[in-house]
Amino acid sequence: MDAAGGSERKTFRIHKKLYPSSALGFLPVTEGLKIGRGARYTVFHGETQAVAEAEQEVLAYETSALFEGPAFKVTTRLLGLETTTWIAADGRPLFELALRGVLISALEDESRARRYLVEASLNKRDALVEFSLLRAGPIEQPRRVSRMDIRFSDFPQEVEVPSEGGQACTRAAGQLECRIDRAAPLAGGDPARYLAPTLAVPSVLAEISTLAREIAAGAASDEERIARLIAWMNANIAKEALDAFSAADVLRARRAECQGHSYLFAAFARALGVPARIVNGIAYSEEHGGFLYHTWNEAWIAGRGWQPVDATFGQAHADATHVKLIEGETAAELLPLVNLVGRVRVASVSALAR
Repeated sequence: MDAAGGSERKTFRIHKKLYPSSALGFLPVTEGLKIGRGARYTVFHGETQAVAEAEQEVLAYETSALFEGPAFKVTTRLLGLETTTWIAADGRPLFELALRGVLISALEDESRARRYLVEASLNKRDALVEFSLLRAGPIEQPRRVSRMDIRFSDFPQEVEVPSEGGQACTRAAGQLECRIDRAAPLAGGDPARYLAPTLAVPSVLAEISTLAREIAAGAASDEERIARLIAWMNANIAKEALDAFSAADVLRARRAECQGHSYLFAAFARALGVPARIVNGIAYSEEHGGFLYHTWNEAWIAGRGWQPVDATFGQAHADATHVKLIEGETAAELLPLVNLVGRVRVASVSALAR
């Protein structure tokens, strides 16, 4: 794996025939489209850089208003996600649903595809934001909230939500209830592993480590180092919807979305000897009137624990509208979030501003 600022190598021991995950679209055709046929394949999934088992099953031969002519209905299960594809008898994929209907693909002619692109370019509404938004509130001055109680409905049992430090979560009657209290003691744990550089967080890269030392020069404590890094990023890194694969990408482009900000903060902090990790969850958006999926950091303060830090919002101590769901920076670690988007709802929320 390569990204700006470094590379990482993984070795897998394979004892079975291995397919690229992209081959899953062709295997039902080459193996034979027959109702009831099931198969398991060992595949390499490039996005998560993982070897995993995939299951496929041909369920039916049917027609639909969504595509022309009859087609075989095929389900594919991989890494906890299910995709349903309708394949014509001649092998053409006619229609596909993935991520519980979030992603829809259809075979269409060139003129129809061009017309869709024109319509999409004229449509300024961000459909993905609308789909993923957890409507709640209103919460006034969300960046000043010091304590929040929130209750979720339809929260999947298989997703384990952290309950530590200033976040206490319980399940009752099919709902998840969490209290976020920024006055509570910080979470403990082992910070040592969060000092090492990674592909996304190349903290040993000279352009990152040198700049981090310049920003924090003269700082007398970790709290002051963190505050200086946040202030520098707030002044120099624009908040824009630009994908970034590493902290080096962000530093060179001087702009990124929330995940890119968390990469760069973690790289800066680790370069200064401050353990920092990347966390993912939801945070309240006053602009959208609800919670959106978001990425921020936790930085280790010696003698205190893991302090939530949000470089995107310019917060050395993130406000209490942040609900931590998972930790991690790789695509494989983020997969559990896929089962939450568009599915979870906020039943109630109350907040106290400081």
